[in-house]
Amino acid sequence: MAALASCRKYVEEVPIQGQRVLVYTEDYRALLNNTDQQEIAYGVAPILSCDDAELAAPELQNNIKNNTIQVAMYTWSKPFYVDQQTDNDWNSLYAMMYVYNIVIGGVMESKGGDQLTRNTLMGEALLHRAFNYFMLANLYGKQYDAATADKDLAVPLLLKPSLFVDLTRSSVKKVYDQVLSDTRQAISLLPAKQEINFKPSKVAAYALLSKVYLNMRDFTNAAAFADSALAISGDLYDYNIAVAPNPYIFPGQYQDKQVMLRKVPRQVYNALQLSPALLNLLGTKDLRYVLFVKPGTSFSPGFTGFGFWSREKYSGSPDKPAVGLTVNDTWLIKAECLARAGKKDEAVAMLNTLRKLRFRPADYADLTAASPQEALQLVIDERRREFFGSGLRWFDQRRLNKDPMFAQTVTRTLNNTTYKLEPNSNGYVFPLANLLIAQNPEMEQNPN
Repeated sequence: MAALASCRKYVEEVPIQGQRVLVYTEDYRALLNNTDQQEIAYGVAPILSCDDAELAAPELQNNIKNNTIQVAMYTWSKPFYVDQQTDNDWNSLYAMMYVYNIVIGGVMESKGGDQLTRNTLMGEALLHRAFNYFMLANLYGKQYDAATADKDLAVPLLLKPSLFVDLTRSSVKKVYDQVLSDTRQAISLLPAKQEINFKPSKVAAYALLSKVYLNMRDFTNAAAFADSALAISGDLYDYNIAVAPNPYIFPGQYQDKQVMLRKVPRQVYNALQLSPALLNLLGTKDLRYVLFVKPGTSFSPGFTGFGFWSREKYSGSPDKPAVGLTVNDTWLIKAECLARAGKKDEAVAMLNTLRKLRFRPADYADLTAASPQEALQLVIDERRREFFGSGLRWFDQRRLNKDPMFAQTVTRTLNNTTYKLEPNSNGYVFPLANLLIAQNPEMEQNPN
């Protein structure tokens, strides 16, 4: 179940009755315990493509120039993958989709377990599937727009572990509808919280609904489900604890109270130079700057400028950025919805609550806003500070193109050539691998 060259090729090669027949409830539990695969949210493309990154240093320009895939991602050029190159981000997400469909289709008839356990496993598979389709739609489909979502192409919607399937791409609306349906069904099956944040829970389902509705620009529902999630799990991590008295101590990856459902990038960029705009926004007193920004000489390869220093580099363990469903993301979604509803003081109060945990007390001063628009700008700025280096900024850029006050043209230069990313351009939609299109001719490629 682990390898996927393309959807059709993959499902033709899966041994349905292979090494072990799924009979017992514990068999399905084992399928859903594969953290290496199920934690994957996306790869390096959103990290390199977003405006947090600016590989302007000559050392990094020289380092990336021979990696044609990363050059394409960094310059918003198409295609990313040519000839026999495969898209491992696509492959990873769809490989696990087959597993989720196996669980959804069979766990309720399994033997040896109680009904509560079977319900929980069903809910976990549904929520994992919903998260994966939400990711796929936002990597390979256009940003949700109510006026065109029923026509814009997203990804093939595979809901059964069938051997032979039609891989025609479903619309953005159809995929979003499935995400909402799966998530709502999961809510009634899942416990409020689980013993480990790798396993989906009711709080994660509420957080996913909040995030989905935010992307649909349904800010009323986004706020309501953010409230439901934060009512169950609303504790924010204090970065003052990370810097004193024992410098740079963070909770373990599965013990971080901010993480509702742990998902991570499939890979990260080792020497990610940060853009001057981001560094100016951070300032030097913000503990996120103190902890997660280091001189380029600290990296390999070394470079001039400053780069993103992740928690993984402190611990030496594979603790990649948490990019799934988190308290701090849900917190800022609620603050954004308040600002958009004209409740500027409530929005700024939420910001100040979070920001006090991101500064030493002596360095902090409360934010204020004279208007809802100013409060909204403060929230968007805070999202960029909170999640830089993780790739989450890419998804904010996509959705914020629908707001004239945030839509902007991004430019960058690589090897003396200047590239531009215009608001709402096709550059915000990642291409499908050429090999995938060749093997599955009913799949339509994204436009250049």
